[in-house]
Amino acid sequence: MAPTYIKGGVWTNVEDEILRAAISKYGLNQWARVSSLLARKTAKQVKARWFEWLDPTIKKIEWSREEDEKLLHLAKLMPTQWRTIAPIVGRTATQCIERYQKLLDEAEQDEQQQSGEGLSLTGVGGDASAPVGARKYRAGDIDPTPESKPARPDAVDMDADELEMLSEARARLANTQGKKAKRKDRERILEESKRLALLQKRRELKLAGINAKLTKKRKNQVDYNADIPFEHKPAPGFYDTSDEIAQNLRSKAKFDLKTHHKGVLMKESLDKDRNDKKRTRDPEAIAAAAEQSAQAKAERLLELNQSDKISKRRKLVLPAPQVNEEELEQIVKYGTRGDRAREKYNDADSVTGTLMTEYSESVIREPTRTPQVNRSDDRILQSVRDIHALANEQSSLLGDVNTPLHDSTFSSGSILPNHEIVQTPNALKTISQTPRRDGLGVNKADIAATPREVLRRGFESLPKPLNNFDIVMPEDDELRPATATDNELEEDAGERARLLKIQEEEERQRELKRRSQVLQRGLPRPIMEADEYEFAEFKAEKSSEINSEVASELSRLIISDNVQYPADGYPIPGDIVPSLADEDRKLALAEIEKELNKDTLTTVVEKFGAQVEAQPYVLPGLDYESDTEEDSDVAERLVEGLTELGEKCNKLEHKLSLTMGGYMKRQALLTKKYKEAFDAATELRKERLLHEDMKAMEAIGISSRLNQLQEEVNFLADAERRGQERYRDLTL
Repeated sequence: MAPTYIKGGVWTNVEDEILRAAISKYGLNQWARVSSLLARKTAKQVKARWFEWLDPTIKKIEWSREEDEKLLHLAKLMPTQWRTIAPIVGRTATQCIERYQKLLDEAEQDEQQQSGEGLSLTGVGGDASAPVGARKYRAGDIDPTPESKPARPDAVDMDADELEMLSEARARLANTQGKKAKRKDRERILEESKRLALLQKRRELKLAGINAKLTKKRKNQVDYNADIPFEHKPAPGFYDTSDEIAQNLRSKAKFDLKTHHKGVLMKESLDKDRNDKKRTRDPEAIAAAAEQSAQAKAERLLELNQSDKISKRRKLVLPAPQVNEEELEQIVKYGTRGDRAREKYNDADSVTGTLMTEYSESVIREPTRTPQVNRSDDRILQSVRDIHALANEQSSLLGDVNTPLHDSTFSSGSILPNHEIVQTPNALKTISQTPRRDGLGVNKADIAATPREVLRRGFESLPKPLNNFDIVMPEDDELRPATATDNELEEDAGERARLLKIQEEEERQRELKRRSQVLQRGLPRPIMEADEYEFAEFKAEKSSEINSEVASELSRLIISDNVQYPADGYPIPGDIVPSLADEDRKLALAEIEKELNKDTLTTVVEKFGAQVEAQPYVLPGLDYESDTEEDSDVAERLVEGLTELGEKCNKLEHKLSLTMGGYMKRQALLTKKYKEAFDAATELRKERLLHEDMKAMEAIGISSRLNQLQEEVNFLADAERRGQERYRDLTL
């Protein structure tokens, strides 16, 4: 026989979340649809879970004394009517039943302890006893109300059924389009299939020799090959039905027009159209209904947010003052008058000062513990006893006397008990005894010791101080005046190393900037011995002493660069020129810039133009002048020859342009493409170099950041270790 699976059981967190999401989509009426998302729960169980546990309006806080009294009183009036009692108390029916059973168990255990009937097997203290009211189930029992219990935590490895249920619920809840969108898709696919079938049919008919025309015959058009022109057929029947035929044709045309736009409408579609028309008739009513629903939803959300609050804070209303300002001023004057008299005579040597003491401050009573309620006045215990008496009462048919019940105070017209309101006593109206004080110590035997006196006696019982101490003068180094740096914290070794590293890097960068421009720009330099450097243009006989000095300094700089920074690992012996100071270097650069700006290109061009204008220049051969006829004839023949040659050149140029025009355009296009490709390759190369530099910089930055973070982690670990050691020392 196949096993029978029963839906139900303990609720899990996944099922609770699916239930919340389904209710937010389907509402609180479609429980069958909501339960279809949960494979292990029925519609009734889903509804009970929401109204017994997941509803935000359910109060899950501790029960107050007023609620317990109200519950017991209503249970006495309406026994076993928990669905009626629950909304009055403000709890669920299951919560009312569990609380009712717990109160009965507590009262029964208290009565057993009072009467001595209980075994009192509680061990050393009362904490070892089992919790009162706890309903434990044995192995194999089924919890009858799992809907009112907290959800079970989800397992790390969920079952295949749970995973399938979760995925199906997620897919269904994610479908926000609904069934209408799916129906539209199906209709669209059906129309497309009909169109393809019609095309296939026409193709097959055409292959069979039957031409099916898509175009219809025009209105009032006569086919002279098939019809008889101007034919008038007699009307069938004995009566004239032309009016009816015209009316039928109009109805048919109207129906055809309607079906052409909307298709053949079913009964459901017609009903829906009528309902839509009814809704669109009154837009004001629709807007009012939407506004009313939004307002009701906002009020419900506000009630849900304020459900945890016990009561709304009311405005503080104080009674009218019973002492006016004049009386207060008179009291202040009396007090200041007594203070002045006490200051005048409060002298330790005078007799009056010895007899006077301090009575200005009133005695403040110590707060006492709240007195325990008498068991005979406990309303909860009285209600429990009444319920037990009613449960054990004999039938009224036996004629026995009714069980006496405790009298409860109720307000007129209400089934709830009336609670007495405890008010703060008025100190001005309550006649009390004047607090007794004895500052002079006259009645010490009648007055108990005050807390101040007890503390004073405790200090007097302490041993006297020995005052054994030596004064040691500090050393000379310790007598130095404190400076501002003494109050500063000691610098960390890691921070000091980091700062030194930064300073060294800055100094290295400054040293690199002090090098010559050849090394900074990476220009080629000669690699020769010290005596091989010769500069012919400076060593000439006509060169001045300045040029000689420049040549010698240049050779010294080249030798110094090769000695300090040898190229390709080729060391060269020689002297090193010391680097200039930053101020001297700035002055030298300023002088060089000033010297270079003296003769600019514009100045040189202007000077050359002035020289040309001052001395006119004629190309060689053009200054010849001749007036002979032979020269004139030769010149004319040369001009004619040049003209003919120019015409031939123009023709050849035109012919070549026609022949080579395509090649020239192709060459221009290829040149343009080559230029674009070259530019793109150049840009890509720049980007590659840029990204390589960024990668190198990021690698350097990552290492430095990792080191810094590691230092911080080590510091925190050391601090935590020291704190743990200190805590262990203090606890030991």
